[in-house]
Amino acid sequence: MRLLIALPLCVVLSGCSIFMRSIEKPTATVRDVSVSAGLTGASGELRLDVTNPNSFGVPLAGIDWELTIGGTRAMTGTVQLSQTIPARGVAPVTASLTIDARNAIAVAASLAGGARDYRITARLRFSTPVGSLEVPVKHAGQLGGGGGLAGIKQAGRLGGALLGR
Repeated sequence: MRLLIALPLCVVLSGCSIFMRSIEKPTATVRDVSVSAGLTGASGELRLDVTNPNSFGVPLAGIDWELTIGGTRAMTGTVQLSQTIPARGVAPVTASLTIDARNAIAVAASLAGGARDYRITARLRFSTPVGSLEVPVKHAGQLGGGGGLAGIKQAGRLGGALLGR
């Protein structure tokens, strides 16, 4: 009789442990940021390498981001994704960036005034078996030569050791 009660209890408890396992937050490294300007605005790409320290794949659902240049907000956006970061692996992730004409003018004025610093603030959104997981990240760098919007390139850690731990 005890065996009949103990067996289902073990099955239930082991099933719960699958969903209660600890999930480590992924990390992200900026590979590069590129921005090009035109008459109707500007666009670019944010390229990341996302590392998953877990023993199971973690689906990346999206990225919310903001780029400032010289303290002026250049662009913000949300990118919806459907990409699984492999278990104990690294996956390249690319997000398209768009600056509308109004913000492009403000950024151009900052650049004309000598601004070269940029900052990317992002929030990676993951879907996991136990719910959503958000990883806030930040990265700063300097614009490359040329004096225009083109050529933003800087490798480094987004958020260093991750901001939301």
